[in-house]
Amino acid sequence: MATTAVSSTSSTAATTATTSTTATTAKTAAAQIIASLGTGSGIDTTALAQSLADAEISPQKSLINDKITKAQNRISGYAAIKYVVSNLQTAFADLKNKSSFNSLTSSNSQPNAVSITTTANATEGNHNIVVTSLATAGKKLSVGFASATGALNGGAAMRLSLSVHDATASNIDIAAGSDTPSGIVSAINSASLGVTAQLVNTGEAPNPYKIMVTGTTGATNDFTLTNDPTLTSNSTTPVTFDTSLQTAANGIVNVDGIPLTPSTNTLTDLIPGTTLTFSATTTGTGATVGLARDTTSVKTKMQALVTAYNDAKTMLDTVSNPASTVDTYGATLVGNSLVGTVRTQIRDMFLPSAVMPNANGAPNSLRDLGVSIDKTGTMTLDSTKLDSVLNTHFDDVAKLMSNNLEGVSTYYTAAAGIAGDAVRNLSNMVSDTSSLGTQSANQTSSIASYQKDLVKLDDRMTKILARYTQQLSTMDSIVGQTKSLQASLTNTFAGMSAMYTNK
Repeated sequence: MATTAVSSTSSTAATTATTSTTATTAKTAAAQIIASLGTGSGIDTTALAQSLADAEISPQKSLINDKITKAQNRISGYAAIKYVVSNLQTAFADLKNKSSFNSLTSSNSQPNAVSITTTANATEGNHNIVVTSLATAGKKLSVGFASATGALNGGAAMRLSLSVHDATASNIDIAAGSDTPSGIVSAINSASLGVTAQLVNTGEAPNPYKIMVTGTTGATNDFTLTNDPTLTSNSTTPVTFDTSLQTAANGIVNVDGIPLTPSTNTLTDLIPGTTLTFSATTTGTGATVGLARDTTSVKTKMQALVTAYNDAKTMLDTVSNPASTVDTYGATLVGNSLVGTVRTQIRDMFLPSAVMPNANGAPNSLRDLGVSIDKTGTMTLDSTKLDSVLNTHFDDVAKLMSNNLEGVSTYYTAAAGIAGDAVRNLSNMVSDTSSLGTQSANQTSSIASYQKDLVKLDDRMTKILARYTQQLSTMDSIVGQTKSLQASLTNTFAGMSAMYTNK
């Protein structure tokens, strides 16, 4: 409302100024004409017409440009508010899921033998892990070859036969022209049958190149790889894989007293929410792995939330402060009621006016987590209080913020905890249909309308200039004729005077 009143007053004052300026310019132009008549000099009608047109149109154009500038400033102010509100939404989003509170730190007495990674479902606890032997994959080595690229079957096609444990054999075809050690390696890898091949150079003359084939870990993944004789009639060097480097076997592991013979060296969710990876056998009584609650990440997120609130407060103060000199958005929304509305809505998300205490002492508001606002409106976080409540009521804190929900969208309408509800409300505040969105859109529409008014003024300017040019040109012609008549009469009177006076 205040903004409208200011605009109306400015418009009235500018209109008065326009009328005064136009009258003054007209008087000046008239004086120039009279002076020109008196001196008998010519009149610059083009410049005079332009001056008269400018005097009539320029003040109106200035008023419209002022309105455009004010609308652009308001758009900048709304954009600044949207920016800090979006940042606040991001800070709340980091605390809206139950998994946001499931961060754990791990300790490990034998990290060279066992490693552990956790997910959001992991819980606190200590675990004993004994690795007696690792799961192994079968490895076989071929005979040696003199060259990595020498033909082994006279350039003709070849075929290998692969059998994995008791499964039916599968064929691996080597195309004609690829019957080389390198070609065989490529064919085995391209077949994707559970084994991989690589060419190794043993340095043993005269046939240093050998093909090493590795299967998958686990006793049921042992394999045999043979040469199909029906397609090797031209073979000069038999392709056999007779040397066994390693036997496929299961591992022997004991986790918290549970004996296991895993076929891989990675176990997922044996300890809920974790992945265990074995890289060596353990020593002594095994590895001790501990999982402890990590409150540091929650404290960091809470501090980020407080910072986002203070940034929003600073921005709201800046756009509404008439004395602000901040470029782009400072003092752009002075007296705008929307600023106060946004300020109140954000504050209520943090510290609602009425909160009933929990009987068991569990937190039920951000105040209970150490969040407070001082007399200047600045928010602070009491780290000591937050540490205390996290140590005594961690699960209650998680429920307070997330309502123990995970991944809810902004369209979820039920209670989603302080953070979940705030994300939803803040999302609505920055949407295109919100007050921020519609007011910004209205200013954009106003600018488009003002620009149309400028186009109309330009058209009017063209017509006024043409009219003044025509009028002054006609006047200039009349003045010229008058001066000519004046000169003729002067000469006539001079001649008559000379005739009667004999001079």
